[in-house]
Amino acid sequence: MSIASFFESGEITQDKGHVKNLVLLAQADGHVSDDELLLIHKIGRKVGLTYAQIGGIIDSPNGIEVIPPVSKEERLEHMVDMVDIIHSDGIIDAREMNLLSKFAIQIGFTSIQDAHVAEILDGINEGKDRETIVSELI
Repeated sequence: MSIASFFESGEITQDKGHVKNLVLLAQADGHVSDDELLLIHKIGRKVGLTYAQIGGIIDSPNGIEVIPPVSKEERLEHMVDMVDIIHSDGIIDAREMNLLSKFAIQIGFTSIQDAHVAEILDGINEGKDRETIVSELI
């Protein structure tokens, strides 16, 4: 652990952990598409990470701590991003769903069913943005 990461805020550490999960989901099917990479960068920038931080996570996701979100709203936001990643290449495979299930529990849901994946996927397919999907699920 570097000295800089020791002094990193909890929010930045949480955001890096979230991007790490996105990277691992994108890698789960054995191929990271350009669409997945673009989405990872878009989400990473949205949460306030720099291009260098995002690139570092993409290059080496291991060793990055995952801090679960505290609020239900934040957990749902993370789930929307994760479902969006596995959906972005047009194919959701069993390896991605298995990993998504693990991550749902890791970030504080009791199960994959509790994480509203079907509703999130419906919202994404309808072209709704993250905020709209989350507000409809709260």
